[in-house]
Amino acid sequence: MNRTRSIVKQASILAIAGILVRIIGVLYRSPLKALITSEGIGYYSTSYTIYALILLISSYSIPTAISKLISEKLVLNQYNNVQKILKCSFIYICAIGGGAAIVTFFIAPFIVQENAVNALRVLCPTIFLSGLLGVFRGYFQAHQTTLYTSVSQIIEQVFNAIVSVGAAYLFIQPYLSTGGSPLASAGAAGSALGTGAGVLIGLLYMTFMYMKRKNNIIIENEPDDYEDSYKDIFKMILSIVTPIIFATCIYNLVTTIDMYIFYAAMGTGVNATTLYGVYSGEYIVLQNVPVALAAAMSTASIPAISSSWSLRDYKQTKEHIRSGIRITMLILIPSAVGMSVLAYPIIGMIFPQKETIITSTMLLAVGSPGVVFFGLSTLTNGILQAIGEVKAPLKNSAIALVWHCIITFALLFFTPLGLYSLVIGNCIYGLQVCYLNQKSLRKKTHYKQEIRRTYVLPLLAAILMGIVVGACYFGLFILTRKVFIPLVISVIIGVIVYFTVILYLYADHPQELSAIPYVNRLVYKFKKR
Repeated sequence: MNRTRSIVKQASILAIAGILVRIIGVLYRSPLKALITSEGIGYYSTSYTIYALILLISSYSIPTAISKLISEKLVLNQYNNVQKILKCSFIYICAIGGGAAIVTFFIAPFIVQENAVNALRVLCPTIFLSGLLGVFRGYFQAHQTTLYTSVSQIIEQVFNAIVSVGAAYLFIQPYLSTGGSPLASAGAAGSALGTGAGVLIGLLYMTFMYMKRKNNIIIENEPDDYEDSYKDIFKMILSIVTPIIFATCIYNLVTTIDMYIFYAAMGTGVNATTLYGVYSGEYIVLQNVPVALAAAMSTASIPAISSSWSLRDYKQTKEHIRSGIRITMLILIPSAVGMSVLAYPIIGMIFPQKETIITSTMLLAVGSPGVVFFGLSTLTNGILQAIGEVKAPLKNSAIALVWHCIITFALLFFTPLGLYSLVIGNCIYGLQVCYLNQKSLRKKTHYKQEIRRTYVLPLLAAILMGIVVGACYFGLFILTRKVFIPLVISVIIGVIVYFTVILYLYADHPQELSAIPYVNRLVYKFKKR
């Protein structure tokens, strides 16, 4: 249980950072959209989608692979191998990440529309820099130190926000008199510059922390201890990185495919670009805020699960899996319900543009279940990779992607749903991956998630919370005709109601909540009453 609490603590640090990062990302989108318009957001989203895909192929999986490899070597006290893995990872990134950045720069005009080319080219150096940053993050995560990763993420996003808005403002100055697509294109390129600036600052911070801490972390092997050759290290990296790359790529390819199918169905005009900007720049961005918890839990769990699995401690492995999934669902289910009920005030506060507010609200309200599906699929992807089943997420994502393409294509071309087709397809895709990953986990570990306490009880508490929150917000709104204060009060009341109900429902099983920091104290006080 202590090890589980340690995982949850590390995940909590990452989750707080991840949620802060996404909140900052959401907040700066509003002034950015006011500067470069929804069309500019559409061009930036188009270029960023391609950038993210190239990053997935080249280096996105590096932190996961390094975390898994190094944690396995640490548990076996093979410290020299740890340093060899680190060196080989940097060589890998210089070759693959650097090459990908150069190739993307030259082929940019052939893979995105004309007005998005400059934004994509500005993003190209960030592909290489992100790979280097990922190496450091994976290294520290393997040592079960997530603080530096968390701080680097916050620093990265702060500079991203500042430079994105500032550069966009400077880039659009020559086009203020004309406006239109030239202004939107220039603004998108300025926003892309902020992404690179943030990654560069994050990389400098992680480099500084490594140089400062390396004497405390690096331990020399005993003279007779086993040591792998560099050739073997490269083989290990490639054997893990390659399937993770393909799995992560296919898992996230849905956004890129959605973009191309949507433009094929709706055209590439200003209206279509604006609508896609609303979907990817507002709905997807907001959806990813609570999903940060699942990503954090996945990252924090990989070293511990890899270590216990390599030592054949299957009981401990199952405990880590059970706890990780249950805690994640305790947070994501009420998040989804809350976002659906409060969709209008959330959108109204963050993206108040009148021409898109109704569309954005409906997308968030209808698509909020995607929070749960993508959160759970993200977590189970990481768990499968941690136990060595790196091909399972690849297979499962590929199967789900085929069905997703068929469903989304049919909805866009043969129904009047339009933009809502992407939301429906997005939710169905996440649900399919969840189901297939659970089957793979059960087959490999003989582990079966308990349904009632993991899904049913949190859902019941979340529905009750949603009713109270909805009544509270709309009642206060009618009285005050304000948005912010009723929204804040409603959220606070919702949190209190949800966790009160959860504590009551789990009263007979307090151990289920004891892994969450400070909750065990609340359980004790609740039982005394």
